[in-house]
Amino acid sequence: MDEIDFRVESARKLGNDSELVLHGGGNASVKVLETDHAGRIIKILRVKGSGSDMATIDRRGFTGVRMEDLLHARTIEEMSDEEMMSYLRKSMINSSEPSPSVETFLHAFIPYTYVDHSHSDHILMLTNSNLKNEDIKAILGNVIILDYYPPGFKLAKKVLDIVNKITPDVDGIVLSKHGLFTFGETADESYEKHIKIVNRARQYISKTIKQPLFSEKFKRNESAYEELPEIRGLVSKNYKKILLVDRSDEAIRIACSEEGEIFRESGPATPDMLIRTKYDYLYLTGKEDISKEVEEYSQKYEKEYKMYIKEFPMHDPFPSIILIRGFGIITAARTYRECSIIRDQFVHSMRVNSVAEKLGKHSFISRKEAFDMEYWPLEEAKLKKFKPRKLEGTVSIVTGAANGIGLEAFRKLAENGSNVVGVDKEKSVIDIARSISNEFGTETLGYEIDLTDTERVREMIRDIRDKYGGVDVVFHNAGVLKSEYIEDIQLDTLMLHFNINSLAPFIISQEVFKIMKKQGIGGNFVFNITKNLTNPGPGMISYGTTKAFSAQLSHYIAKEGGKFGIRSNIINPDKIFKNSKIWENGVLEARAKAKGITADEYKKGNLLRKEVLPEHVANMLIAMLDEDTFGATTDSMVPVDGGIL
Repeated sequence: MDEIDFRVESARKLGNDSELVLHGGGNASVKVLETDHAGRIIKILRVKGSGSDMATIDRRGFTGVRMEDLLHARTIEEMSDEEMMSYLRKSMINSSEPSPSVETFLHAFIPYTYVDHSHSDHILMLTNSNLKNEDIKAILGNVIILDYYPPGFKLAKKVLDIVNKITPDVDGIVLSKHGLFTFGETADESYEKHIKIVNRARQYISKTIKQPLFSEKFKRNESAYEELPEIRGLVSKNYKKILLVDRSDEAIRIACSEEGEIFRESGPATPDMLIRTKYDYLYLTGKEDISKEVEEYSQKYEKEYKMYIKEFPMHDPFPSIILIRGFGIITAARTYRECSIIRDQFVHSMRVNSVAEKLGKHSFISRKEAFDMEYWPLEEAKLKKFKPRKLEGTVSIVTGAANGIGLEAFRKLAENGSNVVGVDKEKSVIDIARSISNEFGTETLGYEIDLTDTERVREMIRDIRDKYGGVDVVFHNAGVLKSEYIEDIQLDTLMLHFNINSLAPFIISQEVFKIMKKQGIGGNFVFNITKNLTNPGPGMISYGTTKAFSAQLSHYIAKEGGKFGIRSNIINPDKIFKNSKIWENGVLEARAKAKGITADEYKKGNLLRKEVLPEHVANMLIAMLDEDTFGATTDSMVPVDGGIL
């Protein structure tokens, strides 16, 4: 192993401890000798690059920057954040590597080979209280403590001012309301110093704080699930968001606690969280006046934005964290991953704030400093480049999602960023959902269910509401087809067609329609009907009549949903064979025989003489959901059939 291997190993140890590092936070570096493009041996700082996660980082996650350039910056008095990043990019030894950390100069100025940085909960519990620096130093031992300073070149210069105080007996530097830096000539030395200092903080807190972290004040509330669609709609006025509902034991303890009520305007554990969490969270006492509370929150945010920020457009003013008394924690964001990060940051912040308050009195940075951090120019530059996928923040349901049209629709929706629930009677839909989630980086869920069980279908819609907060898209695709002539049809066969092709879409539509109305942000129903609706053929009575019911259902949804922004449209495909189970067990051959042609002729029996594929239908579905293309279209039928002969 070389120096970088040791660097990777100890960085991962820090990154895998959530009390030290959360979701891409923290930092680590090592100073090494490398050969540059001209064959010269030069000193390089290998520092965590942008986008790297300490928990999983490898050698490629450490960006190389020339130490000579970094140390020359000690003579520079001032640099804006933009100038600093330009300087760092020009000093990289390989321009294809990730951008170096904003803390690169700080790592370079500390005169040790290895440097570690974390946002340790236990260190923050001390620095976010009213304990004086000398009191914290007495607890932690041989450390240097600096008051809060925002990240960037100015902070690095502040550290440079105290570099001569970093004697061999100094174990680390504590940055108030920010975190801990340790250093050493080996990776183990720096890591062991880090753990030693954190353990001193942990032991002091354990001895000093005897009462529970969260003191129970309010009774548990189990009945807030029905309000989720309303909350989701209110926080999605600017763009659609999903909700994550946390009702773990700790989340409920926080929701029932006095601390949950009093810390609503106290800020998170560290300033870098503000970009996601904002300074305040919304605290709801019950079902009443939810709309009023959300509106007041957004108005307060807008007022403070106008007070503190001039150069940048206002961020979304709605809360990303909602704590409902007695119920639990709700977080809101475009993606489930973002919701999870915000939830974790909030829970850790509540732990930090609770202990800090018990040690004396909780203290955080000012509102002005917080807005400066939230609207940090470097983050604003990233936001300008950010382009969400078309359907990010939406929740979609696809029935018959394990094969054929449904499977392709499942994939296309996820590819476009929607959080998709794939529904099918086949157990394989669960593994399919996992595979699609891994492929597109989108939260998906496979739901195995028999759609003829109406109570289970209603329960499924409640489950989806409880997981994501609501629904935006329903693609009714599941179907059953058995080709029989009128004199041969058994009632059981007809009822099977009715239950799958008619009743299940009705039950799902009825339950989702209620949710969409409560959300108040519109919605889309798309029905996969059939060419048989407008061009019926012999031997298709069970299939055609039950699909006709769903077509009429679509019309009525469009009529009743229009004033709520709810659209309903029909796709009429013809004979989709690829990966479709509906044509198995002799159905294809029977239909071809009924027409007096071969199976291949039947597949391409259209004006274009072209087989219609699941991708054609799935792409039409995506187009129908595009507000710029089909936003003014409802109660329509679009054929995807190659042209009827």
